[in-house]
Amino acid sequence: MRELRYGNDYRFFELAETAVTGRAWAPAFGSQIKDRGNKLRALLIWGRPAAKLLISRISQDPDESSLLVVHFGTIDSRTRTELASASQGGKPILVVDDAALAYLTAHGNRRVDAATEMLLPFSGVNPYIKEKRGQIGREMFYGRDRERKSILDPAGTQIIYGGRGLGKSALLADAGDRFVEQRPGSHRKLYLNLDKIGIGKGTALGAAVIWNTLDQELTKEGVLEEPRRRGPKSEPWQRVTEGIATWLDQDSDRRLLILLDECDRFFEADVPECTETRRLRGLGDDSRGRAKVVFAGLHSVQRFTRLARNGPFSHLAQTPTVVGPLTPQFAADLIVHPMRALGFEFEDVDLVNRVLGFCSYQPFLLQIFGSRMVQVMQDKRARQPLLPPPYTIQAADVDAVEQDASLRSDITAAFKDTLALDDRYNVVANVLAQHARDNGLETRLSDRELRDECAGWWPQGFDKLDSEGFRAYLQEMVGLGVLAPNHDGQGWHLRGPNALRMIGTAQEIEARLLGAEREYRLEEAVVLESRPGLDDGRRSAPLTINQVDYLLGERRNQVRVVLGTRATGIGDVERTLRDATGRVAGWILPPIGNANTYRKQLAAGRAEERRLLISDLALGSDKSCRQSLEQARTILPTVAEATRSVVLVSSPEQLGFWRDLLTAPETAGGDDDTVVVLRRYDWRGLRDWTQQHSAYETEERLTKLAAITGGWPFLLDKVLDLRDRHRDQDNALEELEKWLARKENAQEFVEAVGLAQDTLTDTDGEDDLVRRGYEAVVEELGSGWNPEGDCVTAAELAGLAEEDAWWALTCLETLQALDRDGTRLRVEPVLHAALGTLGSKE
Repeated sequence: MRELRYGNDYRFFELAETAVTGRAWAPAFGSQIKDRGNKLRALLIWGRPAAKLLISRISQDPDESSLLVVHFGTIDSRTRTELASASQGGKPILVVDDAALAYLTAHGNRRVDAATEMLLPFSGVNPYIKEKRGQIGREMFYGRDRERKSILDPAGTQIIYGGRGLGKSALLADAGDRFVEQRPGSHRKLYLNLDKIGIGKGTALGAAVIWNTLDQELTKEGVLEEPRRRGPKSEPWQRVTEGIATWLDQDSDRRLLILLDECDRFFEADVPECTETRRLRGLGDDSRGRAKVVFAGLHSVQRFTRLARNGPFSHLAQTPTVVGPLTPQFAADLIVHPMRALGFEFEDVDLVNRVLGFCSYQPFLLQIFGSRMVQVMQDKRARQPLLPPPYTIQAADVDAVEQDASLRSDITAAFKDTLALDDRYNVVANVLAQHARDNGLETRLSDRELRDECAGWWPQGFDKLDSEGFRAYLQEMVGLGVLAPNHDGQGWHLRGPNALRMIGTAQEIEARLLGAEREYRLEEAVVLESRPGLDDGRRSAPLTINQVDYLLGERRNQVRVVLGTRATGIGDVERTLRDATGRVAGWILPPIGNANTYRKQLAAGRAEERRLLISDLALGSDKSCRQSLEQARTILPTVAEATRSVVLVSSPEQLGFWRDLLTAPETAGGDDDTVVVLRRYDWRGLRDWTQQHSAYETEERLTKLAAITGGWPFLLDKVLDLRDRHRDQDNALEELEKWLARKENAQEFVEAVGLAQDTLTDTDGEDDLVRRGYEAVVEELGSGWNPEGDCVTAAELAGLAEEDAWWALTCLETLQALDRDGTRLRVEPVLHAALGTLGSKE
């Protein structure tokens, strides 16, 4: 205590081993205390400080977690109200004075629900989540009793599915917590988000990787023993299953619940054999229900549960459980009870029903609506004369929240997130929306009518989809909350007027349908173009899943060259590949220290090993790069059936080497498939990025993100840093825009791209050709779209030979300095603006 900071009239300290008894009405003073190891920050303060002085004292606490202020004295009503207003939007604060303490001593029964009910109306605490990220505290979890019971029941469901924002992850978290609380110490849970593992169909990270992750995590939990360094090694799935059986046998009270979230790609990777799913199901059979695996996900979970008829899905307990919108009572509880605890009461029940309809009973939408409603009411309370609670929520207050453009965008974005899962969903929804706008919401289309019309707008997406497969898509959309079920066989229509409103206007619907053939892709391609996460998902890798798989290869000798810049994340290539292979048993990645080691490793290896040699050529000369490539092609493993994949990583420091690869395939050995280029994010890639990081998900924010960052990974990483620093995604973009407008920062970005004059230093003069080609295109044609041939002509007019002009444009595309649309090119706008800031010739 003596080491803690304190003054004559106040003192900070931390309460350890804090127990939360009862239900707190705000996670900040309930479940979040438990998440911090049962620790609670406290401030003791004497005297009778005014609200401003009290806030000043509170601001001196460097910790951002919840703070309990213990005031030795009595606070008058004016100070309480001023304190609530002043603390709004900051860290969660509750103030206990002598009066509150006396009441709680007499009537509180040492329960946190009584304390929070009394103190929250005089605080600035907001218990709702503002954006779709982070875990929802148990206090804000309503309903799902039937689903939770089925998860906890050894004979209950093993399949959970539903659309985005409908609460699958929150349900799993809540069920897992309650499972452990049934028998602390004997019951163990393990939650895994499979998206973070990177399993995918057609990739090197197949479904079997799940066992490596389970091995690591169950060892951390103490369920499995540390692996032995010596002795025979078993397969990962055998070690896990045998280890679980041993752990269960040691105590008859022990049970294990494994919760696997985001399972869509796992199932896609496991069909048609479904080997790993069978083995996971076997955990429950072998243990007579004492170990249970629950799978949760989006559309693919539902799809493969139904379509894999000979797989394990039909044998998993009962039918899949859909997590859809909340029932009316629980939806009302979510919006009414926390508001009441804060001192806010709805004027009449019609206003509650209005909120539920506006949010379509979806828990995440109700959360963000509630968050904004709390802000509106706290602002209103601060403006009004001093009055005791409760404060009435009137129709005008609900109007203010509904008219919030940001909220409407967030709600629409949440709905469109579900449609974005598969472009077929988008076409189906927009076809039905068009009919609803033309003929009324109850207008129905039969299976055949709907399929034929969808195929007319997007032939590639529906021509090869038979009637059974199409009907399966429609059933998925029912489960995801988009379509109304066709129980009476009269046809299909949208779920309700809110679905129609969120899809958009008649003009927007028509535009999407007209652009479907040009813009939409089949789901398999979308999955492979997504990027695995780095830093536990903090950033995205520079390589797509498809590129990672291509670089790792398929048990044969191969060589690939990765071309990129700091602006496209070349520094993270090796780390990405190490992360990918680290999750798969059998991969060997020997260190490459020098040229001699590199040559030896090319010839080394044993049968059945999967070897990956990564050589960073960033500091090498063009000559040494050419030698490394030639050696990789000619020096093969000496042991029969030994294979290795070689990945050479090259930067703009070796433009002569780049020219060999990109424009003279005969010089590079005639292998057109050698090169892998690191790219900026396109529009679809940016949308995936926003969903991964739970930011900029509305159409307006996504458009702004694309305009300011250009999809450059270098700038997207800065956006994440700025968002964390400012705690506001909109401010982060504004700060990035200001950052790029400063000359020294524009210089840093241009250098990262590889177009700064002092960074292109190839001895053969390739740098001069590339820069002159860029300047010529801008000077002759400007920054808009132009035919590729015109761009070549512009470079020739600047004095470049035809061969050099083609090379310059090819290199600029590889640097991502040019955008391509078919046969048209333009200079990338964000880079062009940065060069303009530097005052370059263009």
